[in-house]
Amino acid sequence: MPRSIDPQTMNVDELPGIWSPVQWDLSEDERLEELENQATASLLWTVDTPEAILRLFLNETDIKRAYDPPNGYDPEIQGEWDTDLVTFQFMREIELVKIVREEDYLYVEYKVEDLGNWVIEIQTDIINIFHL
Repeated sequence: MPRSIDPQTMNVDELPGIWSPVQWDLSEDERLEELENQATASLLWTVDTPEAILRLFLNETDIKRAYDPPNGYDPEIQGEWDTDLVTFQFMREIELVKIVREEDYLYVEYKVEDLGNWVIEIQTDIINIFHL
């Protein structure tokens, strides 16, 4: 039977998501429209799939401008921080706490700022999300 979800190949790591919008010359109206249209969706694209699922489930997709690197930012993996780029991060931090990966099973636990710990269990045919 074909799988819908392969927990073995789903990336999960502790790096925080960041995103910079299109960097070519735009008018002020075009720039604001571009930011409005892309920022949240593009930032969700940068984080691991389980974190994106949890953020959507909890409605924790509000973003803010990032002037400094977020906690856990790794310049060796994510590149040197450039203060000249317009960069966004999520308002509420979500920290990876634990990963358990087995055949056909993935357990990911996150600490959500001010909301406690949340778990996502992913199997080939089911996803469970619950608060600890």
